[in-house]
Amino acid sequence: MAHTSSVALTDEEVLRRVQLLGDAIAEEQRQTKPSVGLRQPSRDWHIQVRLLEEVTCLLADDISGRRAFVGWMSLYMRNCLLHALQSRRAPIALAAVNAVGTVVQHGACRGAVAVVCSWFLACLVRLAASSSATSAVSAAAMCVLLSMAQKCVLTLEGVNSLLCDCGAPSAAVRRRSLEVLRSYLEAAKGTSAQLSVKAYTEAVRRVISDRMRDADAEVRRAARRCFWALHVLEPASTGALLRVLPAGLQRQLAAERADAMQELKAVELPPAPPTSPSSALRSGRAAHRNPHALDAAHASRTVTLKDDLQSAVACRARAVTPRSTSPSKARRQLLRSAKEAAAHQQRRTMLPTPHLCASGPGTFATSTGSTRLYAASRRAGGGTSLLTSMESTDWSIRRAAVLEGQRLCESGSLMSEDIAQLLTGLLIRVQDIHFRVVEAAQNFLRTLMARAPTATQNEFQSLLPFLVSALVRNTSHARPVVRAGARHLLDRIARTHEPPLEVLKAVLRAADDVGGGSAAMDQRCAELLHYVIVVHPSLFAETSSMGIAVRGILAHLRALESRQPKESSRAGVRVAQVSWFTALGAALLACPESFRQIAERLAPSEQEEVRAALRESFGLMDKDWEGKFSDVCAIGNERLRCLFAEELKACAMTERGVTGTFEPLPGADRRMTRGGGASDVAPLSSRALQNASMLLREFLSVDEARLLSSGAARELPEDAVAGAASTPVLAALPELARPANASCAPSPVLAGVDGGDESSVAHATVSRRAWPGPQCGRDPVAHFLRQRPYCRDTEERRCALLSLAEALRAGGPGAERERGADVYRPDCVPEDVERLLVYWERELSGVEGATHHNVRWAMVKALQALLQWPAARSAVSRQLTRVFSICRAGLDDPFLEAQLQAACCLDTLLTVCKPPADLCLSAIASCVMRWLEGPMGDGATSGWLELVHMNLRVVEQAQPSLAGVKGTNRLASVVLPDETDYQRHPTLTAAVLHRVVAVLNCCLNHCHVSVRLCAVLVLVGIRRALGDAVTLPFLAPLSAAHMRLVDVYLDKVMEERPWRLLT
Repeated sequence: MAHTSSVALTDEEVLRRVQLLGDAIAEEQRQTKPSVGLRQPSRDWHIQVRLLEEVTCLLADDISGRRAFVGWMSLYMRNCLLHALQSRRAPIALAAVNAVGTVVQHGACRGAVAVVCSWFLACLVRLAASSSATSAVSAAAMCVLLSMAQKCVLTLEGVNSLLCDCGAPSAAVRRRSLEVLRSYLEAAKGTSAQLSVKAYTEAVRRVISDRMRDADAEVRRAARRCFWALHVLEPASTGALLRVLPAGLQRQLAAERADAMQELKAVELPPAPPTSPSSALRSGRAAHRNPHALDAAHASRTVTLKDDLQSAVACRARAVTPRSTSPSKARRQLLRSAKEAAAHQQRRTMLPTPHLCASGPGTFATSTGSTRLYAASRRAGGGTSLLTSMESTDWSIRRAAVLEGQRLCESGSLMSEDIAQLLTGLLIRVQDIHFRVVEAAQNFLRTLMARAPTATQNEFQSLLPFLVSALVRNTSHARPVVRAGARHLLDRIARTHEPPLEVLKAVLRAADDVGGGSAAMDQRCAELLHYVIVVHPSLFAETSSMGIAVRGILAHLRALESRQPKESSRAGVRVAQVSWFTALGAALLACPESFRQIAERLAPSEQEEVRAALRESFGLMDKDWEGKFSDVCAIGNERLRCLFAEELKACAMTERGVTGTFEPLPGADRRMTRGGGASDVAPLSSRALQNASMLLREFLSVDEARLLSSGAARELPEDAVAGAASTPVLAALPELARPANASCAPSPVLAGVDGGDESSVAHATVSRRAWPGPQCGRDPVAHFLRQRPYCRDTEERRCALLSLAEALRAGGPGAERERGADVYRPDCVPEDVERLLVYWERELSGVEGATHHNVRWAMVKALQALLQWPAARSAVSRQLTRVFSICRAGLDDPFLEAQLQAACCLDTLLTVCKPPADLCLSAIASCVMRWLEGPMGDGATSGWLELVHMNLRVVEQAQPSLAGVKGTNRLASVVLPDETDYQRHPTLTAAVLHRVVAVLNCCLNHCHVSVRLCAVLVLVGIRRALGDAVTLPFLAPLSAAHMRLVDVYLDKVMEERPWRLLT
């Protein structure tokens, strides 16, 4: 085939060549499959090789600079090249590898080349590592991979795929992936790609750390080379990684440092070991004492040595006890000897310690006798770090390692560097699966906090949130001894850690980590926060600390409220809510003035949440709550009891009863010598409670009328209308009552108005009641969300929804503005709109159980008013998927008026709200795909058919005139006639149309004929609206049969309704 240069060709001509080559290769691949399956003579594979060579020549002409290069390759070349790369014919696979290599070598647009290369990265890695592939193919694939890495043409998805391959089951794949990763890290130094590497430094460190412990020696060697490449690029990152590596790996990396730096051509100061000074001193002296130890470490490549700790414990057991004839008895003797090791001073360290150490604050000195014993233990082969032993697969070995570390801590043989290394291992052991290991780890932590409080606290700065999360989980452990130990540790952390603000942040972060799992964890976190507030009341005098606590409590209360538990777990969720209410009340009692300042800064909706929580906390839910303020002291001392402190005190009394009185550890910090901690929680003084009660009365008295629900509005006396301006209540208007519901009685509020016709009554009520002023709050959505829990029966819920609709219409652009002082445009909080739509979606979809048809109709009517509310337009645009889901549920509702109202909602959304077409199409695609992939995907209701047909309606509305788009290869930006300049936006994008076509393609394969017919008609309408030049590239995923079907229906439209082509 003669090759002509594509430099002088236009985009249309290049596209034509790419399309012809892609179709030809695809046809060859399709013809090859049946011939192989029928055992017929295979087709001439040389044809496919020549076509791939033609593709290589075309790509060599640098067509990557064309604007639509990525789209062309995605439509016509991606699947063909992937299939060719996986071919069993070596010439075909080699030609496909050369084609991809040509893109890397000759591509001028780095962004386009990176996207294209990311498609073939995983396939090339496996091809380079495959043992069944020809050596030429594997070598070519590896050459292309290294070329990609050296030119830094890897996208974020490509690097993510490469990191995943580093953990593949095949050792060859892991080795090749690490080699490519090393080349990429070396090439990124000094380029713009170095900045993007920081986005996934944590993932690279984790991969390198795991692969350095790989079973394959070559993989470990490649991981160490990656480590030094990352070290040159990000020295701080590798320093953090080096500190958590085992001692053997640290020594091996230190020995390879000089050669690695020379290989990388890195210029640096004279080489020094990358470990800490104390570790360097230990390693140097250990090597001096045993010069063959390093050689033995390097010689160990694929063989895992026996656990040194287990060997040492076995030696001690044989030395102390006679030989046992029973294996079970021997195991018991071994464990007993490990447990009693702390009582024998002559059995010294398993953790390397320096020979001499100056005594001072936070440090410990060792004697010359222990130094000699330490050297003897090193010669005996017991020099492995405790961290390695803590990771043993045998729980008894892990527990023995923890007990040995505790003995070293009690004997004063640990330094700050040792504590820093041990705390990371202890954090993992606190979450161990065996309770004996957890118990030993918690006791070790208590010993560390008592013996070396300064060093331990310094290391807690970064580990505190994770430690608190683990200990909170342990407070619900099945073993009482673990629960008691976790509470004692949390007590010590809460009392002694400095600054206390870090403890507060750690507790709230722990609540975020473990609270979402179960209501019990939420309850434990709230109780711990209450204890922190009680222990450090002066901390909350600062508004910053009070703000962190209050906002954290409100966030968790919202999370619990939005959670929809099962019937069996609702009691647990309620208990967790009460615990958070109590914590908020404790924050108020800790510093009322600071609480008041924070409450004033909150949004109106958040202030209402705080008021509701405080009423729950102090038991002021009744109407005569003001009469209970005389007993505020009893309320503060009885209702706000600190359960964590009581449980801590009960654990302390139990331990005293079992083991006698507590004896403080010798040399422990004086802050740790108080018994238990629970007795130190002093009750609040009467004066503090009275000050808090005054602020609480003032805070709860503001806008008391907001708590009246629509049901309470109907129970008002007849003179309620006279005070309607000062006490606004949202109630249903007579014109909002549904015509079919004749049994509904008129509201007593309206019945109490004497004289006048209905119009005067409505005018008098709306002018006073709909939006009377700031007293009702400027956000009707937040007001409805506050009312919602108090609406019990069907009628109350319907009236509240209709009142919300009326309030939203009152804030619309067409509302009356006669009384400017009383009627104004409300505000909108996007989070409240999202919560409201979530509630409606769950109720209409039946998740919350059966809902009355009047309530369903009122929901859809309120949704229509929400769509017409200008303040919520941006919030609704971000929640279009939920809006379409609600409208679809309304269209499928068995109640006719709900169906009609849902259809009106869809019309309002497209004609009044007018969100961008891309957002609408994406939201519709998400809804339809969720339906197709769900359990009801085999059904076909009118709502889903209407939603599928909405794609065509959105496209036609976005393209009202075809004069600007016919015959072009781009999507136009069209402005509707009634749109203003600031509403102008691109109507359609290629990515969205690809997604729409993908969804319609799934509908073409649906089991129901009506869904298939609807999808065909929508595709025909989109093709007719946008033109063939724009639409045909997007219809490439359709099969040949489906394309013929679309062509047949398009011809029918042209024959039966030719005038539609002119619109």
